[in-house]
Amino acid sequence: MCVTFWQLADEHSGDGVRFILAFNRDEYFERPTKEFHIWESHPTICAPKDMEPLSEAERGSWIGVNRRGLLAILTNYRGTDQAADGAISRGALVRDFLLETPATPGGQVVEATSNRDIAREYAEKVFQERELYSGFNLVLFDLASEHMESWYVTNRGEGGGTVRRLDRGKPAGLSNSTIDHPWAKVDRGLKAFADIIASRPSPDEHTVAELMWLMRDTGPFSTACPPQRLADLEQCIFVPPTGGPGKGLYHRGYGTRTTHVLLLRECELTIAGCSYSADGACEAGSDGASPSVMRFLIDAPSL
Repeated sequence: MCVTFWQLADEHSGDGVRFILAFNRDEYFERPTKEFHIWESHPTICAPKDMEPLSEAERGSWIGVNRRGLLAILTNYRGTDQAADGAISRGALVRDFLLETPATPGGQVVEATSNRDIAREYAEKVFQERELYSGFNLVLFDLASEHMESWYVTNRGEGGGTVRRLDRGKPAGLSNSTIDHPWAKVDRGLKAFADIIASRPSPDEHTVAELMWLMRDTGPFSTACPPQRLADLEQCIFVPPTGGPGKGLYHRGYGTRTTHVLLLRECELTIAGCSYSADGACEAGSDGASPSVMRFLIDAPSL
């Protein structure tokens, strides 16, 4: 049950920070994953990777960016409907958007060449083949063009889904419902996120630290008192470890596995991250304020 908050700067922003995002991924602790890294199979992609599929060709991601400044984030939709037989892995939606020659997992080639048109066309083509996937929310960003854009596509909600361009210049949030019907933790977290962005401390490392702390908000729960019902997950930005007999919601260990904060200043993307162990400790920094950090340069000749 993931949650994410972001802001894509408007054209009047003059401090050089073009994009900020915070993302918590919730998952079973036993599910193998690989942290943000440059993919050997596609060296222009920097993203985590779901390592559970045995075949490398089937492995996807929930967040990622490429050298040309295209970025994607994905959350699953939590509903009562069952996964369709033979559904395509939703992680492929992120992976295939970031390829040097983007094509949807359903096989539709993107013909556009500019970033903003690639994001729009990919979103529209994914929407056309939306029945091939279990419930999802996908947000696509063009971070390199002078007039940056983001597109949202889902196959759930009223009318069986939607695809549309999102507004720039204001904070947005998303979890495992549609963007128009946010869970309580999105509403609460979005207010705190907006406050941090509005009074953004300097240097950027302080902004990253404040956002890392925001993403540790467990709401009314804790490691000693973890969520007991699925509905409880709608409350906590950070899902404390839960699992095992008498230890919460799941019979297997489950909780927030990773927090990532991304900050784009000019052409340099700072990617800060913490991976959490089954006891909730940040493996990159025990205080939650010293995450691992990598820098990723995007090609943006217009900037």
